[in-house]
Amino acid sequence: MNRFGRIASIRIAFICVLGMVFASGVRSASGQAPASGPGSKYVSDELLVRFAPKVPDSAKAVAHAAMGASAVKRFGTLDGLELVKLPQRLKVEEAIRLYRRMPAVLYVEPNFIVQALVVPNDPQLGLLWGLDNGSDADIDAPEAWGITTGSSNVVVGVIDTGIDYNHEDLSANMFRNTADCNSNGIDDDGNGFIDDCYGFDFANNDPDPMDDVLHGTHVAGTIGAVGNNGIGVAGVNWNVKLMACKFLGAFGGTTAGAVSCLNYLATMKDRGVNIVATNNSWGGGGFSQALYDAIDAHRQRGILFIAAAGNSSLDNDTASFYPANYYLPNIIAVAATTSTDSRASFSNFGRRTVHLGAPGDQILSTTPGNTYSTLSGTSMATPHVTGVAALLKAQDGTRDWRAIRNLILAGGDNQSSLADTVTQKRLNAYGSLTCSGSTILSRLRPIGTSITASAGTPIDLAVLHINCATPNGTVPVTVNPGGTNLTLQDDGLQTDQIAGDGVYSGQWTPPAEGTYTLTLPGGDVVTVYVLRGYTVSSTAFSYRTISGTNLNLGDDSSAAITSPFPVLFGGGSFTTLHVSSNGNVNFGGPFAAFSNIPLPTNLTSTLVAPFWDDLYGVAGSAQNVFWEVTGTAPSRELVIEWRGMANFSCSADRTATVTFQVVFFEGRGDILFNYADVLFDGTCASANQGASATVGVQVDSDSANQYSFNTATLADGTALLWTLPSNPAITVTPASQEFGSAPIGTSADRIFTVQNTGTGTLTGSVYTSSPFGILSGGSFSLAAGASQGVVVRFSPALEATYAGEVGFTSNAGDVTRGVTGVGTSTPPRISVTPASQDFGAVAMGSSADRTFTVRNSGGGTLTGSASTSSPFAVHSGNSFSLAAGASLGVVVRLSPTAPGNFTAKVNFTSNGGNTSRGVSGTGAQITVQNTRNGEVFYIDRNVTIRWTSRGLSGNVKIGISRDGGINWQPVQSNTSNDGEQTWKVTGPATRRGRIRVCNLSGVVCDTSDANFTIQRDVLIN
Repeated sequence: MNRFGRIASIRIAFICVLGMVFASGVRSASGQAPASGPGSKYVSDELLVRFAPKVPDSAKAVAHAAMGASAVKRFGTLDGLELVKLPQRLKVEEAIRLYRRMPAVLYVEPNFIVQALVVPNDPQLGLLWGLDNGSDADIDAPEAWGITTGSSNVVVGVIDTGIDYNHEDLSANMFRNTADCNSNGIDDDGNGFIDDCYGFDFANNDPDPMDDVLHGTHVAGTIGAVGNNGIGVAGVNWNVKLMACKFLGAFGGTTAGAVSCLNYLATMKDRGVNIVATNNSWGGGGFSQALYDAIDAHRQRGILFIAAAGNSSLDNDTASFYPANYYLPNIIAVAATTSTDSRASFSNFGRRTVHLGAPGDQILSTTPGNTYSTLSGTSMATPHVTGVAALLKAQDGTRDWRAIRNLILAGGDNQSSLADTVTQKRLNAYGSLTCSGSTILSRLRPIGTSITASAGTPIDLAVLHINCATPNGTVPVTVNPGGTNLTLQDDGLQTDQIAGDGVYSGQWTPPAEGTYTLTLPGGDVVTVYVLRGYTVSSTAFSYRTISGTNLNLGDDSSAAITSPFPVLFGGGSFTTLHVSSNGNVNFGGPFAAFSNIPLPTNLTSTLVAPFWDDLYGVAGSAQNVFWEVTGTAPSRELVIEWRGMANFSCSADRTATVTFQVVFFEGRGDILFNYADVLFDGTCASANQGASATVGVQVDSDSANQYSFNTATLADGTALLWTLPSNPAITVTPASQEFGSAPIGTSADRIFTVQNTGTGTLTGSVYTSSPFGILSGGSFSLAAGASQGVVVRFSPALEATYAGEVGFTSNAGDVTRGVTGVGTSTPPRISVTPASQDFGAVAMGSSADRTFTVRNSGGGTLTGSASTSSPFAVHSGNSFSLAAGASLGVVVRLSPTAPGNFTAKVNFTSNGGNTSRGVSGTGAQITVQNTRNGEVFYIDRNVTIRWTSRGLSGNVKIGISRDGGINWQPVQSNTSNDGEQTWKVTGPATRRGRIRVCNLSGVVCDTSDANFTIQRDVLIN
């Protein structure tokens, strides 16, 4: 193998922690350093704005000019998206509010700052254990290289800090845009970028993507350091082409930079470059619709987006990390594993959001200046996966992104340490290249095992179901209560993002409030709590003064607290609350988004937002979030107070703060917002009274009541009371009733049950039409959960078949149920004869039959069936359909397998009534003691005949046959069943004698097995 030269293990100079970003020195796409200090979360004078399709450029210019802003960049593959430069006087938050008011704007968002995802390491020589090591915690690269070492026709985009394209172990595998490799200041190939030989640098807005940090070069070496060249290291691919797109500097990069890189690679793909995948070992910032759209544009072009899961040891299922968490089918999110196949301590994970693991701890690779270093992070795991994507394309150039993704996911090795990932596997290159019969069935949506929803709002369902490269069939889902069956499809319709990718999708819409379960294959159960929405009104201000427990929250952080009593939010019941430093509470998981948006939002399922804004508390100080439980059961209150919280944009002014609280009540679902101080004043006066905050309550991602959004609606010393409105819901069971046949002049009754499955009081009435009528329960008034029977009577006046409906009218809506019945002139009536049957003694192992006669002694058609229990059985006639006067024999058979007395009932069930008849019998057995073959009985001498019997009462009879059992003559016609009988032998002589013993009826018998001889005694003198 390769020798390793000039290998130095170094400590990387920066670390990405979710929620912590470092922006000093970051340059915008315009080439100017943004006015953002340490701790900034977005560029302070830029926005990403996307206009609706077909908005003319002149209208866009007018929109920007109205705020003194200007567009500094457009993105060719994302129509209408622009990077906007703001004037110095205009804050990002205020600009967002103004742009959102414009009908022509699809969305507007901050230009978030993101980071490369590495963690510091102690110096050590890691070697290439991730490719091959003794403990088999590797990706089996040597075995894969026996199949393919890659192809120079396959291109991978490295979106990062750039690549040292002169590196001795990388230069031969660098992509070269040959037409523009002349530094002549001209866009020779007409792609819109000048002199972009190796790619582009959007961090400095120039065509030279040289890595001046180290991160991107390290990533590139794992993907495609030249193999078998006698120097340095080998990448997953010995042969590949690496296209560099730089947008990260030493202190990170921006969303606009990432979108610029994605736009550049999409442009190159459109121009015929065979880009298979991009490597994205970076992340951070909030949800960006622009970045989502750019990644989706890659999906449309068949490019995989392989992303690092994050280095914060967090569960991405509950704490979203972008871009890995965007729900798009071309994204593969990667966790990091160690040389012992454990999940790395720093690695994020997610049962529904992180796809698989790959080696990412102490990874040796190329670094700038012909050096080699070991680094750790999900940044290092991700290029292993990207490399395998390139190998799979090299092996078979006809594979599309769907097949490549599925082979990566299915071809890995199962690892218990990765139980909290979608596939529960660690990457295996050889397994992906040779995949056969490897299936994955794993839920993707919903993410949680318990979720909230609102009645009438669809819930998205999705399951990954693949067999190696191909989809593996539809996925059934059962909904209870009700037993509704759904089938998830991979057809590209409705919520299914694309056909044939192995992700099967569908929707279920909750019909009413309550608790439901969704059961998927493999025992995977999701509990759905369908909640009620809130109404809001002003109420008297009554601030709760508490000392409280300090949650010591830092900026953009969250903490879970446990209530000692159930919080009856939306009609559900919750005890765990997640409190955010940014002025909100939810019941699903950590939520620390700082950029407030209108409600409802799909960023979280539930949200109680008294003042959702980018707030700033000081950990360990009195300017933080406090909580306390006050009062005594059953009237306790849970109070959460944001005390002396600053606005992030002017956090240096410790006097510019707000104080407010939310109160939850034991035993009722009300929520109280109390506002003690909502005036920041000072440099943050523009955010006073909630002018940059979202206020409202959300019960699920599609249902909320928003009180205000970025509007100054709040005042000191005021309060808002959120209450659950009365919301009855009607449920009627069963779905229909069949009355069967009813003779003219008679009637039949059936019952429907009406229930209030909502809240408040359900009132209503019931109606139907002749020949059906409401016998009782015609009106109802039901409290929550209560039910009532409604008796419907069928009274036919004619011989006919009737179909009708019963209507239930209520204050919760109207429901109808079908009813059917048949009017007959005379009803069918069943008669059975005789009253009972005695089978007597029946030999074990044989059987005896008796017959009952079933007759329709009424009118119409008598239908029914007969049944009984072992050792009796209905031999024939077990079902019948008899016209008036017709009859049928029902044969019952007794087949005893043991001795003893047996009794049972033969049950006749019919539409003309039910009846039963008794049956009895005995299982019996006689066993004759066998004679020896050829034994001699002498005439006029006595012999003893012996036998045994079981289950037999009464005397027996004994016979003799002189022709081998064909004809019989009596020896005793009636003798005691005592087991033996003396017989004085009589002639004539025979050599074919047999003895038989029977009960007196001759039903139970046994015959000696062997012939014996009868002859006269011969005397010798």
